[in-house]
Amino acid sequence: MEKSLALLHHRLKKIDERKFDLNSWKKGTIAVLDSILGEGNLKRKQIEEIEFENNSWSLRDTTGDVESIKKACADVLETIILEIETFGLAEPIEKLDKKEKTSSTSKPIEKAIRKELSQSQLDELMTLVKQKDVDFNEVVDKFKRFGYEVAPRILANIILNKEVKKSLGK
Repeated sequence: MEKSLALLHHRLKKIDERKFDLNSWKKGTIAVLDSILGEGNLKRKQIEEIEFENNSWSLRDTTGDVESIKKACADVLETIILEIETFGLAEPIEKLDKKEKTSSTSKPIEKAIRKELSQSQLDELMTLVKQKDVDFNEVVDKFKRFGYEVAPRILANIILNKEVKKSLGK
């Protein structure tokens, strides 16, 4: 979180630069916000909505308009920083959705594996599975070494889980 806040404070300092360019500031700030909060974040819209007023008076005298734009940029970014400092960083909605989907299907599997394997067997299996070029047959062989009943018992536990039963019955 500290690194994220440092990036936002850096964007805040950019507003005070002598040759402030609104469009490049917005692009840079949006990129930072997207990396911190995810692409679908609502703060992005606040930054995108900051615009110069294109009335005839502001076209003749842009000095006052630049200062008001700088103030608007600073106000929005300070609010974002304050929210993050106060409430912390929430996970992006896409990540939450992904977590919910994986947890609903992976929980019964994880539970069944943990029920049938000892901790040392689980550690062995996880070490194998985390390898880049793990082969299907290597995993099958690992289960065979754990005992001929282990894999069928894990599968039975998964199938008999009420959530899995519901999804299989569809």
